[in-house]
Amino acid sequence: MSKALGGLIVGIFLGYVLNIPADEKICAVIFLVALDAILGGALAKRNQKFSNKILICDFFTNIIFGLALIFFGNIFEIELYYIAIFIFGFRIFKNFSAFQKILLRK
Repeated sequence: MSKALGGLIVGIFLGYVLNIPADEKICAVIFLVALDAILGGALAKRNQKFSNKILICDFFTNIIFGLALIFFGNIFEIELYYIAIFIFGFRIFKNFSAFQKILLRK
């Protein structure tokens, strides 16, 4: 728990010091990636298949994928970030549905 709190403090500090501007597209994609990672990690923990390495790798790979869609969408003037919102939204609902099935079986 202390490592997570330390990581949060370092992240807030870096965000404050670097002062990188982020528009609503980037914030939406990062929020959905974080929610997907949290639900996926919780589901893996529930199924006793949790791995820190997989969670971290999945999180950063998904962020890179989402930001790449935003970047190339801006270059080609196409709203590609909708694809990221659709994909991560689908994964969130899929994980949430799996939790519902687990809770209903009890």
